[in-house]
Amino acid sequence: MSAIRVLIVDDHPVVREGLHRMLEVEEDIEIVGEASSGEEALLQAGLSLPHLVLMDIRMPGMSGLEAIQLMRQRYPQVSVVALTLYGDQYLAQAIEAGAVGYLLKDASRDELVDAIRAVHHGEATLDPTLCRELFNQFANLVKTRSAAPWVLDRREQDVLQLVASGVTNRDIASQMFLSESTVKREIRSIFDKLGVKHRSEAVSQAYKKGLL
Repeated sequence: MSAIRVLIVDDHPVVREGLHRMLEVEEDIEIVGEASSGEEALLQAGLSLPHLVLMDIRMPGMSGLEAIQLMRQRYPQVSVVALTLYGDQYLAQAIEAGAVGYLLKDASRDELVDAIRAVHHGEATLDPTLCRELFNQFANLVKTRSAAPWVLDRREQDVLQLVASGVTNRDIASQMFLSESTVKREIRSIFDKLGVKHRSEAVSQAYKKGLL
């Protein structure tokens, strides 16, 4: 089986050297190049044809996030794993840019090697120390949304959209294939959840709460 060809990108020589030494002892990993900037990374990728790029997020000039996006556009066959010191600060941006892995620079050698192998075999990977933190954030978000009295169900959201557009109850009923009495009941429920008494107040509160 051919070795996993890896390009290391970091603006600090000591970091590049450390990663190089850490990985070169693995029989199934081959370091095919190093780069100190996003621009150089794109050039090196075209020359060394790596399977995977370890990409520092924060670098002078072209950032790692920009480089990831361009790397995925120019070399879609190359997988990119983002490396950072900044926790989950850039996680969403890295994923949006096209990274399929996200690791902290203090990851252990085993964690780094396992991540490279996993990504090479088509899996996504996330630094273990971030998994619980992100799970807790998601759990708190779900809990908050569930407890919020102003959370609207799907039909109430649709009715509210039409109310905000100035549509009458009769026209709302016609467009949503509901009876007018049902529309009135839905609007009363919306008013109760938003703590308002009038349509204009409902629309105003909905904008404030990000429902529109």
